[in-house]
Amino acid sequence: MAQNQNTHAIDLHDGTIIHAPDQTGAHVCNQGNLGVFDTTLNSGLGGTRDVVTQADLAKFVGVALQNSILNSLNDVELTVEYAFKNVFKFKTTAGDVYTHLAPVYYNETAADANTVTVSTNSGARTVIVGYVVLSGENIMNGILSVTGATNVQIQVAVRANYPVAALA
Repeated sequence: MAQNQNTHAIDLHDGTIIHAPDQTGAHVCNQGNLGVFDTTLNSGLGGTRDVVTQADLAKFVGVALQNSILNSLNDVELTVEYAFKNVFKFKTTAGDVYTHLAPVYYNETAADANTVTVSTNSGARTVIVGYVVLSGENIMNGILSVTGATNVQIQVAVRANYPVAALA
């Protein structure tokens, strides 16, 4: 017997939303990655997965707070919680200069869904995923920017586009 699942449980007060991930396990949701809603998943009912392309960001739901994993019975976790407002650490793009409150975009040329860039790639990147938040200690010490490189992370205040905008 199939279980009912709440695919759109919303708690706007703590800035999280719960979605059903891809139930086939073909697409993953990794903790800390940017997640999107894909209407083609779960037999057309929709589900979430990690972002892959810029077009995916039309339905950017936030940052995954957990993985969608196969449990011991080979079933996919029925829900994944996403934060659509909070500050998270992201990998940087080498050579980028990240200044306090600068908008950042998903870097689709990186090998994962956890790398951001300040480059709009000549207008190809139009969806802002958040804003750089330098630490108070950096700002007090006059460090107003961070240069991206391997193993350099920055804090980003996430700004999801969907379904938050639809709920407003």
